[in-house]
Amino acid sequence: MTMINAISQYSHISEEEYYSLEARAEIRHEYLNGEVFAMAGGSPEHARLIASITGSMVSRLRGHRCYATSSEQRIKVERTGLITYPDVAIVCPPERYDPVDPDTLLNPRVVVEVLSPTTEEYDRTGKYDHYRQIESLTHYILVSQDQVRVECFNRGVGGEWTQDLHLTRDSTLRLLDLELEVPLAEIYDRLSLPGA
Repeated sequence: MTMINAISQYSHISEEEYYSLEARAEIRHEYLNGEVFAMAGGSPEHARLIASITGSMVSRLRGHRCYATSSEQRIKVERTGLITYPDVAIVCPPERYDPVDPDTLLNPRVVVEVLSPTTEEYDRTGKYDHYRQIESLTHYILVSQDQVRVECFNRGVGGEWTQDLHLTRDSTLRLLDLELEVPLAEIYDRLSLPGA
């Protein structure tokens, strides 16, 4: 039996068991309240968008104290217990990691999810509710793979969340507190999608 099937057979496991199984798993899994959920693979467009976003953020944050990470970086929401792998994250020092697993980040500053038909509703609702519980998080960004559409949810000084919506390739995603600007033309490079 492969590890893919083995980890899916567990109905209720501890975080420690999850971390141990995940270290040997062939695919990534989310964890919440003792349950393990296989994460679906993405389309070529999904993969291309993740690569474009990561590359754009990495290059623009060179020399900055904060840095971008890929979808390999596991994150735990301490208040809710969700352990997951966002598509892209930005981390600012001092980094904090889970004492149970030193590879699992606790304090991302920015989380980016590329939407897909199977995950869009979850990314917009349940996952957003989890991510908002991360004290360090100031931006949650949703990127559509079916059209030119980037939604940036921003946490204000009083903790209120507002939304910036970008619908054209000539628009620019701006994270002012990080002095980061990413043109949508770069994010959607080589993708033929609705949206001018």
